[in-house]
Amino acid sequence: MKRLLLLPLLCLLMLSACLPLPRPASPWTLEDLRALDPPGDAPTPASDLLAVYTRLTAQEIQIRIDLLDLDSAGGYDLHLSIWDSARFAAAPLDLRFAAGSPAVVEQPGRPAPAIRPRIVYDPALDTVTLSLSRALLTPPYRLDLVSRANQAEQADSIPGVRSDALPPTQRAAVLLVFWDVFPAATPAQALRRWDGAHTGPTGERHGLRHLLEAADRSRLPVFLLDLKTPSSLAILDAFHSLDRIAAMQADGLLILPDVVNASPAETALAYHRRAAQTFHLPASDFVFAADGGLVPGYRAQFLSLGDASHLSRVGRTRLIPLPPADALQATADGPALEVRRALMQAALSSDPADLVILGGSLPRSTWGDSDMAGPSLAWLAAHPWIRVLDGPALLTFPLGEPQALPEPLPAAPDPFLAELQAAPPNALTDAAWQVHFLLANSPPPLRAAYQGQIGVLLAGSAWAESPYRRASCEEDPDRDGQPECVLASPEYFALLEPEGARLTHLFYRDENGAHQLIGPTAQFLLGMSDPSFWNTSAGQAADPGQIMGAFSDRDRTFEPYEFSPTGTTTIRFSTADGRRLKTFSLDAGGLTAQIEAAASFLQTSLPLVVDPWQFFFGGQEYAGVLSANAWEWGPRQGLRLEVRASARLWAQGYPSSLIFLARPENPNLDYPPIHYLPFPLSLVEVRGQTPFEIRLEVRK
Repeated sequence: MKRLLLLPLLCLLMLSACLPLPRPASPWTLEDLRALDPPGDAPTPASDLLAVYTRLTAQEIQIRIDLLDLDSAGGYDLHLSIWDSARFAAAPLDLRFAAGSPAVVEQPGRPAPAIRPRIVYDPALDTVTLSLSRALLTPPYRLDLVSRANQAEQADSIPGVRSDALPPTQRAAVLLVFWDVFPAATPAQALRRWDGAHTGPTGERHGLRHLLEAADRSRLPVFLLDLKTPSSLAILDAFHSLDRIAAMQADGLLILPDVVNASPAETALAYHRRAAQTFHLPASDFVFAADGGLVPGYRAQFLSLGDASHLSRVGRTRLIPLPPADALQATADGPALEVRRALMQAALSSDPADLVILGGSLPRSTWGDSDMAGPSLAWLAAHPWIRVLDGPALLTFPLGEPQALPEPLPAAPDPFLAELQAAPPNALTDAAWQVHFLLANSPPPLRAAYQGQIGVLLAGSAWAESPYRRASCEEDPDRDGQPECVLASPEYFALLEPEGARLTHLFYRDENGAHQLIGPTAQFLLGMSDPSFWNTSAGQAADPGQIMGAFSDRDRTFEPYEFSPTGTTTIRFSTADGRRLKTFSLDAGGLTAQIEAAASFLQTSLPLVVDPWQFFFGGQEYAGVLSANAWEWGPRQGLRLEVRASARLWAQGYPSSLIFLARPENPNLDYPPIHYLPFPLSLVEVRGQTPFEIRLEVRK
């Protein structure tokens, strides 16, 4: 591999000696470019010439040669003949050299002049740079370049290159486009998508971090199509990586389109714009719709087109094609050979609208690989005949022929959509929309099992607008055909599921509006367990990795309980054999659960989700306070929920995982349990001898 060739052999070569390999004092620019050569006219990639450059420094004449794939093992040789108007007017200065060997000065019929050329071979960039004393040649000069593979008759050549020639006007236009850039809901997923171990298509270290670092070093602009979602932005902000993204966007290195990832498009667009405003990211001229439907009001939209090498237009909107999702484009030695050939063909094309679009789905792309992103972007940046487009350049780039539009993907069915659209505008309605968008982007086999939580959130939203007192087990807000129990007062609304006697949701109301205190993990992520364990006919137990509310039993989580409301403040649950009892009571101060079991020891858990919109749309940090048998959890600026138990209490919040997000993923590290639960949850576990009591109260 070429990485192994960066050895002392690859150094400055004089006529008979090696010196340490220097880098040019300044980058080569388009003004230095003199000629381009089509790829594919040489027997091997190592002997395939691409470009020639010339320039003057204070003391030297420098000539750079780009090859398709520099082979420092000596698989070819270069022959350079140079004419000027003085010393080498009649007979040229002839130089022959190959990678890993010094130059040979050939002067047939006369003594060899005292010429000591200096050669730099750069396998990482596939370039050869020759430096001669400025006093040797009298500009302007002309050169012929021939490259020949060892023992091959066929040669590649670039003849008649003049040092005073104008650079070619056409360059290869390139677009770097990625989606699925940070699909994370838990600290574990965030770490894997940021700097994961043994992930990505090659099983190496992989993640968004490596693409960002490579783009920053190379100063090349990158389009991240779906980063501006509430979950991605809030989680990146939580572990202090969003500032870097905002700075790169301000520098023009990151272009972040607005996002539509579900139907109805106008609601999804407003939802994602609200999150972007929270984290001070501006609206964009570009939009990305995951379903492929057109979004009005934008200057340009990314979507899948039949011709992936030309822009198109519909009305006033530019249509920008997507690259293949998982093509092998970036390698540890730079762009793949197919990519290099496509780039040179675009540079030589007579069609100014030709465009090379690279990227894809980031988790499936080698562009996020720690060993591939850097070399590949550095290679693009080091070749002046390549132009990587930024946002303004893309908005003025020539258009190709009109193209047929793709059929939008059908919207995921949602039986609650009409109710969502008619629901009162409050925080719980917003939370119901969040679940609607989550379902639209989740595994289809699980959608039906968990869409009922939209109905529960809408029931809470209606209660928040018109509070009432109730202790009833004749409700079915999730429309699963089975009754649920509602325990409500002017201050609290509790939804209790008889399967397991679980408190799936707990809402609170005060002068500031509605609040959520308890909720299931399925409100924020579907597919927490391995798909091989899914049972789509099991209702809320379809995904066994979920924690579907508070007070669930670890060993009999979904066992049916019999229920009995008592007045308007209490509901009592018992198993058919009477061996477990749970009594829930509501008063103005909070909710109390009393748990009894024939078994002397019992363990139950509570997922606390205090006002999750403060995390996704408020940029709030959350904190927990642990005291004797009590845990208080919530946003730093807002109300908090206190859990107090008469048995032993254990609790953790997502801040316990943030320290791990500042480091690369370590597959040998035993991460805490909260690491695998969605943001912004806190998990409380109570275990001990029964009977015991757990009290939930709001603190302000």
